[in-house]
Amino acid sequence: MKAKWILGVLGLFLTGCATIEMGTLDWIAIGPEFPPTKAKEVEVIGGREDIVRPYGNLGLLRIKNLKPDRETLQMGIERGRKFVASKGADAMQIGQYNSAEDGATDPRITLIIYAIKYVDNLTEEDKQAIEDFKVLGILNERDNR
Repeated sequence: MKAKWILGVLGLFLTGCATIEMGTLDWIAIGPEFPPTKAKEVEVIGGREDIVRPYGNLGLLRIKNLKPDRETLQMGIERGRKFVASKGADAMQIGQYNSAEDGATDPRITLIIYAIKYVDNLTEEDKQAIEDFKVLGILNERDNR
């Protein structure tokens, strides 16, 4: 019993270290937030040419300071998938910046993820989110004057 407890604590510690090492999130909202979607249903897209449906861009997510190994990058993609799903995204287009290209001695990766919402099958709730965003945008423009 004691061994299981020690292994459990060790597992939590290692998970915590992996999370800290996973990098930081930076979200730049471009469009409205929609009701959350399921992360496992968020489509992963490599390039704009792969998007075959009408869409809008909800925002840009950057996950910075990732180690350039396959496992860490895969964890970063899954973390990004969960995050954009919380914003209501249907898909995410992925790119990356590698600091090794600029001669870094300890290279790190920044994942660049565009959160995409398909607009050819919107619910009434989705349409209301778009309308609310337009109204807030008008109000923000008037506040800046």
